[in-house]
Parts: sequence; C-alpha cells; structure tokens
Amino acid sequence: MNLRTHLPTLLGLLFAILTPALAAEDAALTGVTEPMEQIDLAFPEPGVIRTVDVKEGDLVKKDQVLAQLDCRVLESQLKIARMKADSTAAIQSASATLTMRQQRHEQLQRLAASDNANADELARAKAEFEIAQADLQLAHEAAAEHALEASQIEAQIEQRTLRAPFDGVVARIARDPAASVTPSDGPIVSLVQLDRLDLVVHVDHRRLDSLAQGRDLAVESLDRRVQATARVEFISPVIDPSSGTARVRLSLPNEQRQHLSGVKYRVLLPPGAVAGTEP
Repeated sequence: MNLRTHLPTLLGLLFAILTPALAAEDAALTGVTEPMEQIDLAFPEPGVIRTVDVKEGDLVKKDQVLAQLDCRVLESQLKIARMKADSTAAIQSASATLTMRQQRHEQLQRLAASDNANADELARAKAEFEIAQADLQLAHEAAAEHALEASQIEAQIEQRTLRAPFDGVVARIARDPAASVTPSDGPIVSLVQLDRLDLVVHVDHRRLDSLAQGRDLAVESLDRRVQATARVEFISPVIDPSSGTARVRLSLPNEQRQHLSGVKYRVLLPPGAVAGTEP
C-alpha cells in the first residue's frame, strides 16, 4: 500500500476522531469544591475555658453553644441583679407611704377649707406627699437600673460564649477546657457548612453569554465516581486581565454528604462555551 497516496485519508480520519474529543475537552473546566460557609470562632476576651460542648465532626444547629469561658463570678452577679430587679418590696413600701401621705394631705386640705388646719401643717403635709411621690419614682428607677445591670451582665456572659452562627459541622477544636486563652491565640472552634458546597471555576469572557445565573450544569468528580448537577449562583462582572476569564461560582447540593470539600470537579459547560485558563 502506498502510504503517501492514503495519507490525506488517514489524516482526515484522525481529525474526525480527535475533533469531538477536543471539543468535549474545550467544553469542560475544572474547579475545587469548598464549604458554602466556613468560620473560625475565637473569644474576644481573655479567660479560662470552662467548657467545650462539642466534638470534632459534631453536627450543630444555629445558636448552639460550642464553648464558654469561666463565667461563675458574672453568673453570681447576674443572680443578684435579677433578684433586685424582680423584688417589689421597695416599690410596695414607697407606694404604701405615698397613699398614706396623700390621704393626710387631702384631709388637711379639707380642714384648711373650713379654717380647722393651720398653713404650716398643710405645707408640711404637702411636702411629705411630694417626697413620697419622689420616693416611689426612685423605687421604680432602681428596679429598672437593676434590670439594665442584669442585661449588661448577660451581654458580658454572652461575649464569653461561642455559639454556632449557622447549622454546620465542627471541623476543628483547637483548645481544651481549663486552657487559658487570649484573643490573639487564634480560633478555638472552626465550623463549616457542608449541606451545600461552592464550586468555583473560571470561564473565558467570550463565552459568558452561554451562562446565566440559575442555570444548572452537570459536574463530576475527577477522582471519584460521583456525578451531580450544580447551579450557577454568581458570575463575576470583573474579567481577569491576565487570563481573560471571569470567576463563576456554582452551588452543589450536598444534603447526603456524597460530595467532599477540597475535591477537584469537572464542570461540563453548555454547547458553545469554552473553558478558560484558570488564573
């Protein structure tokens, strides 16, 4: 067989075989999964860790207590402030005194109207009545002050308490109970949200018209047999000048934990979209 004669035919066949593969490769790009939310929690004040109420890997709910500094002094102060705020003895005493002096003042007013009470006695009764009014007002203000004091102490205790800002998984616990910590020591608990993962890729700006927020794209893990559908959540309006690509963030549902964070995924672009080079 004359190879030179059949060379054009062979090249044509090779081109026909490779073209779909190259097109498929151009219609896909690679990104890495990340937690949808991730946060490192630290105490804003120095102290000694009293409790760590979770373990690494625990599922936690929003506002659940994760750890707390020693707050026993503050807790005692809070009990005293609440007791004072809830007490009605001072208000009841001042109210009873006010009622008595009001009745005395009104009685002397009636007597004075018939010239049976002197002016000095009436003036003294009026002054005592006004003092009783002021005493009752002071009793109410003192109760309000104790209530505010209790609220202030509660806020101080809350500052010494780490709570989960969202439903998530405890990824790391850096310190143990009884350890002394300061704000400069870094995070105490790291929390991640894995019910959904972010998948960030970079797309050639000339092909962004084929994408739109809310569009579903097929994705597959590069090293595991896992396939799924991710939704375009964000397309950056800023193009990276060095690569000519825009950052695109997809949301990957993960309620069953079938997808792992930090894993490379191939994103299959719609027809006509070409993958850009990641910066």
